[in-house]
Amino acid sequence: MFGRLFVFSTAIAILLACAPSGGLLVSEKAEPIGGNLFVETTDSGDQFLVLDGEITAQTSYAFLSLVEQAEVEGLVIAQSPGGDLLASHQIGRAIKERGINTIVLVNCISACVDIFIAGKIREMTDLAELGLHSATDRDFAYEIDRKYWGELGFAKVNEMAYRVPNDKLWIVSAKRAQELRLATNIIAAEG
Repeated sequence: MFGRLFVFSTAIAILLACAPSGGLLVSEKAEPIGGNLFVETTDSGDQFLVLDGEITAQTSYAFLSLVEQAEVEGLVIAQSPGGDLLASHQIGRAIKERGINTIVLVNCISACVDIFIAGKIREMTDLAELGLHSATDRDFAYEIDRKYWGELGFAKVNEMAYRVPNDKLWIVSAKRAQELRLATNIIAAEG
């Protein structure tokens, strides 16, 4: 199917420059693979994997299937409002296990952050934001989230996030994300 999928800094320019009118940040040439995951191909033929939209069980299925078939070096998170908690943990564990890098271009909210923080190298554009809050079903999700974030070394940040009601957002800038060690690097959105 796909050989090797890369993350390039050119991904930022490609996605931010060619967003179609439908609101998604992927180009019209992007190949959908399911669950709001896409493969973008640069003019030189290099490919990179993009998450652009809500995280669902289908997202997890498509991601896990792809990483079994191709060598994925990185996941570009264009924008995501979050979604399915368990699906995001499945994707995150696969990212951690395989040493896949992650990058957020615009925003990564709620369960999306669970995916982002699993990256070996976690980059954000200087314009990007993370959005954190407690889960909708606190009784069910708290212990699951606590264990997951603890495994990744971010238990303190998870505790801070659970102080925010689920109908509110704690917006974390790229700079603050780097201070909290959620992001390992900030890159300029232009250039």
